[in-house]
Amino acid sequence: MTDQDFIRQITEKAAEIQKCVSRTMPVKAGRMAKEHFQENFLLGGFVDGGLQKWKSAKRLGGTVEDKDGNIKHIPPAKGAKGKYKTLMSNRNNLYDSIEYTVSDAEVVIENDVEYAAVHNEGLHAGRGNGFTMPKRQFIGESEELDDAIYEMIEKELTKILEL
Repeated sequence: MTDQDFIRQITEKAAEIQKCVSRTMPVKAGRMAKEHFQENFLLGGFVDGGLQKWKSAKRLGGTVEDKDGNIKHIPPAKGAKGKYKTLMSNRNNLYDSIEYTVSDAEVVIENDVEYAAVHNEGLHAGRGNGFTMPKRQFIGESEELDDAIYEMIEKELTKILEL
């Protein structure tokens, strides 16, 4: 291999890496993140250093402790309401509204449903004075997602750099 051949190959590899960093990796990372965050709904919690289970929705029934420390049993809702998991419904608004937008070397994950942040962060829900929705995070930093994305990046770069 001549010096000129080597320089040409390095130039070609640099262009491939640039394309991969600016387009291929963000698209793959966005898809991976969307799938990871949607999987949280199916698992009933947020995966970050293991599964962090959500507090079950009242409509699913179970036992709760009131402010005086008394335990009460709540029966599950009748009909369709009682058959869906926490944060799920027949419309699956939160689940289906997780989107990603790719720009040059960047991906943004978002959910534009107006009440998404209330559920994700456990904010005041406007259901009367003092009601705060339990935090049921479904989007955010995740160790497992980061590890999977780093693995994808390594594979993509290795594939390009193989001579």
